[in-house]
Amino acid sequence: MTVVDIVCIGAAEWRGIWARAQQLMVRLAQRGHRILYVDPPITYLAPLKNRDLLQRRWQSAGRLEEVEPGRIWRLEPPIFLPFHGMRRSLNSMNQRRLGRSLRRRLGQLGWEQPLLWTYLPGSCDLLSAGIDWRYVVYDCVDDHAAFTGLIDPAVMADMESDLARRADAVFASARALQEKMRRFRPDVLLVPNAADVEHFAQAAGTAGDAAGLETTEGRKDSEDIGGVKDLKNGAGDLKNADYHREQKPADLPSGYRHIIGFIGGIGDWIDTALLAAAARAHKDWALALIGPVETDVTALQALPNVFFLGRKPYAVLPDYVRCFDVCLSPFRLNELTMSVNPVKVYEYLAAGKPVISTALPEVLPFSPIVTVCEGAEAFVASIETAFAEDSPEKQAERMALARQHSWDARLTAMLDKIGEGWGCV
Repeated sequence: MTVVDIVCIGAAEWRGIWARAQQLMVRLAQRGHRILYVDPPITYLAPLKNRDLLQRRWQSAGRLEEVEPGRIWRLEPPIFLPFHGMRRSLNSMNQRRLGRSLRRRLGQLGWEQPLLWTYLPGSCDLLSAGIDWRYVVYDCVDDHAAFTGLIDPAVMADMESDLARRADAVFASARALQEKMRRFRPDVLLVPNAADVEHFAQAAGTAGDAAGLETTEGRKDSEDIGGVKDLKNGAGDLKNADYHREQKPADLPSGYRHIIGFIGGIGDWIDTALLAAAARAHKDWALALIGPVETDVTALQALPNVFFLGRKPYAVLPDYVRCFDVCLSPFRLNELTMSVNPVKVYEYLAAGKPVISTALPEVLPFSPIVTVCEGAEAFVASIETAFAEDSPEKQAERMALARQHSWDARLTAMLDKIGEGWGCV
């Protein structure tokens, strides 16, 4: 096998929600390749919306950090000009700026002809930014033109079609995205999301309740992902060695009959009305929400049995999921979510937990193992049924389904496709 240097343009921060890009890059590093992960850019307007970015990203723009010695590095890109999702000319200027930063860092690392693996349509202009890319991969995991905010859908679609045509390999995480990409790339390969099965299977022990949490035997304090130690902690600073896995996390609510859980970004794609309906229906249910809040959640904050726990390190997520009696995937049904293949569903299944989901096209094939429902009344009723009917047999069935969808298998399929045109990965 030839060692390949890979520049990954991520759609989420390396230390953000641990998802497809980080999972694949970690496994590529385990196979011997070297990874430079580029966090998504912020613009000069970003601190107006989120003051935290002044401290967390503004001062460190352009910084190169070694995450795993000799294997993985993280680059914070330069600050971008705003409105690059609305004007192709501005995107081109930003990508040239990023190209200059990358050329400097690639020289520092001694990388001469890297592979580009990108998740952002704007990378179309990075292909002309003075870097000799050995191979270009576009991994399409979102309908970018359907996002809200400072985006012109026509401009975004134009950039994405340009990138898809010029890439050497194109992947799609959902059938709707595959159909969309086929207009530009008939050879697009469908590669759905997956779970880190072994990691979340740790949550399959006895669930906690208001009285505490029983100890799960056979657990390790030090974890690996595909042989790369501690990289799961890239989502935060807490090391497994400092954390007793059998403990119930201290910030989980106590004194409730059941804990219903959600893990993920809470944006305008999440149906907060469904969550509120569940919390109002049963005051003895605690609703625990883990992840960054990026939309108006005033109605939920007003409910005493709803708890916003914020971001958590990836390493400790199984400890929270173990305490959930039911796990939720409450996406709104709209243009954006029609192409969502939710990672969280795979992770919940790997933990053996009952899963209640709205009727996303990508989730429907998992029914009835995943309970799919529409409307607040059905949503609440499905949670009630899950409490009453859960069993060890159903838990085993969920975990067996999850084992069919591992990140290692997904990466192998992608590398097989890349190997058809290159032959060295």
